[in-house]
Amino acid sequence: MKKRYEPKEIEKKWLDWWEKRDYFSPRQGIKKETFCMIMPPPNITGILSVGHAFEDTLHDILTRFRRMQGYETLWIPGTDHAGIATQNVVEKSLAKEGVTRQQLGREKFLERVWQWKEKYGERIFFQLRSLGVSCSWKDKSFTMDKEHSAAVKKVFVELYQQGYIYRGDYIVNWCPRCGTALSDIEVEYEEIRGKLYYIKYPFKDEEEYLVVATTRPETMLGDTAVAVNPKDERFKKLKGKKLILPLLERELPIIFDEYVDPEFGTGALKITPAHDANDFLIGKKHNLPFINVLSKEAIINEKGGIYQGLDRHKCREKVLADLKKENYLEKIEDYDYRIGRCYRCQEIVEPYLSSQWFVRTKDLAKEAMRAVKEKEVEFVPSRWEKNYFQWMENIHDWCISRQLWWGHQLPAWYCESCGKPTVAEDRPPACSSCGNTELRQEEDVLDTWFSSGLWPFTTLGWPEKTEKLEKFYPTSVLCPAWDILFFWVARMIMMGLKFTGKVPFHKVYLHPLISDEKGQKMSKSRGNVIDPLIIMENYGTDAFRFALVSPQADSPYLPFSEDRVRGYRNFTNKIWNASRFVLMNLEDFVPQEEKPNPELMRLSDKWILNLYFFLIKEVTLNLENFEFSQAAHRLYQFFWGEFCDWYIELVKFRLLDKGDLSSCYTAQWILWYILKGTLKLLHPFIPFITEEIYQRLPGAEESIMVSPWPLPSKKMSPDANKEMHLLREIIQEARTIRSEIGILPQIEIELWLKPSNMNNLNI
Repeated sequence: MKKRYEPKEIEKKWLDWWEKRDYFSPRQGIKKETFCMIMPPPNITGILSVGHAFEDTLHDILTRFRRMQGYETLWIPGTDHAGIATQNVVEKSLAKEGVTRQQLGREKFLERVWQWKEKYGERIFFQLRSLGVSCSWKDKSFTMDKEHSAAVKKVFVELYQQGYIYRGDYIVNWCPRCGTALSDIEVEYEEIRGKLYYIKYPFKDEEEYLVVATTRPETMLGDTAVAVNPKDERFKKLKGKKLILPLLERELPIIFDEYVDPEFGTGALKITPAHDANDFLIGKKHNLPFINVLSKEAIINEKGGIYQGLDRHKCREKVLADLKKENYLEKIEDYDYRIGRCYRCQEIVEPYLSSQWFVRTKDLAKEAMRAVKEKEVEFVPSRWEKNYFQWMENIHDWCISRQLWWGHQLPAWYCESCGKPTVAEDRPPACSSCGNTELRQEEDVLDTWFSSGLWPFTTLGWPEKTEKLEKFYPTSVLCPAWDILFFWVARMIMMGLKFTGKVPFHKVYLHPLISDEKGQKMSKSRGNVIDPLIIMENYGTDAFRFALVSPQADSPYLPFSEDRVRGYRNFTNKIWNASRFVLMNLEDFVPQEEKPNPELMRLSDKWILNLYFFLIKEVTLNLENFEFSQAAHRLYQFFWGEFCDWYIELVKFRLLDKGDLSSCYTAQWILWYILKGTLKLLHPFIPFITEEIYQRLPGAEESIMVSPWPLPSKKMSPDANKEMHLLREIIQEARTIRSEIGILPQIEIELWLKPSNMNNLNI
């Protein structure tokens, strides 16, 4: 072995070697059971982030652990087509050429997206390879490949035929910048200090007025009523009266509805059915007109009268100025409330009346809740069950249509004669309603989460009854971040149960999100982004992996810093140097699997074997319970603090004493046995350095990756730990005294001990 550990020299060598021997593909192990996971598919626009690296390191640890335990393992990698993100990236690329998506047209634009995908779409796979992840690359998948697309169409058609999917007008979350609808969980909310505007609405044919409070004066252009609570005594005399909408002079009825909160503002609420989800429901209930005053770009349209052509923000300024001028603005107060932003571009989301496709989710959610209640699916940590049930109990119909070009185009065709849609997996020959043959396919595409919701079973070949589907479904474990519990995990459970009759996975470990060392989200604007590729280049991949999983992961956010990686580079150096020392002292050693005669073992031998067997139990249990940091901590503590700092130091003189061959052999055997076993326990965490050292050990199997996971011995030395603890205390006390009186370390000293307990004389 080289004196100095150089990670870059060994990493590519072993990665190529593993892949050449096809170790990452499923192979029959000593157990009959299988272990299967799916990779949460990164976007094809993505590059490796610390968050990706953390998530996939967790998956890789579990895969390597179960492979060594003898399970037939399959970890399926894949990428997501990422509708909005990918379309935006390609549009920006076209803009540099002076071309727009609209100028190209849909067909040509999609050709350009596929070209971009072929060129850049698998960048993240190459980056993940450098992380050492042991996916079955032969089984990689893409959410828009031919097989997956066929499955998506089949699911859509079946849901439509069974009455789950429908098309209707509804208030949706609309992103004016992306130009598409968003589902509720694609909206990120933030609390802001805004204003509450009190506006006078004059009564028809009277001098008096009713004051209405609103945070959005610009939407008053679409008001069609003012509502009050029927139990509010202040307004009972207003029944049957009419108001005049300021600025536009439209007549508005006063309606009574229990939805109105008497404590908000003045207790009178303006109703704008086309621009607020709650107002939409009130409008439907009271049969009010729906007046949409905004275009899809959030520009005031012709229904906004003199304000036509203004964007929504400029319109607010102009409306407020005119209200003040006409003496309709009574007062303005500070007010705290939430605004929603697009999760992709951070534009303020607009509640917008639009015709969209929806999935009725109530029945699907009931079955998904049952599966979790009956422990068919278990969440780790279990506290996430509460969040899951809260969301599922209050679930809304899922808006699945997106006004994009890149994605799964909806398998629905409109009749040019009667206008009704025909839903089918392939283009129908004629309209199912009137028989007309002139049909036009729906231009909208499906929400990305619709297709990725099928990921656990479509990646295994569904709807075909493939061998892999039969063998590996349901999958074993999923390790996503907690923030996609509703985006993805809940929907996979609903879809899996609906289309396979089984849950898609048995356990879900919801891991924390990576933050910087101050707990802040990593972002380019903050300047706190850490590039994992640079970190791996500077410190080695193994040190990076160990640094990712070593901290305690009890909170939703996990702080990460380069300093931590630097610290664990020292650990990999320690492993290298200690292993080099052991190997130098095993040159004449021929290993036997049987332990040396226990009667020839010294106290330190029995003690280190005890600790090692206990370590096996701990680490195995930790990994089975997703306690990654606890396992990493114990491995670090054992290897450095007990094996290196104590046992190796204690046996050095025995290795040099060729006059006592049995003692020398016993020390060699224990060094070999424990180093070999500890490398195996470390392998899921730090695969490269462990393979490099393992290959140099006498009697090693073909690869540490496919070697058997260590098992603890039932034969332990119960008194050795207590006796060794006393011996260590004596040595530590002697070192302290030596230091206090200034005796140099290289000077040999004699110790005279007087035991307080005569039983300790044997030590």
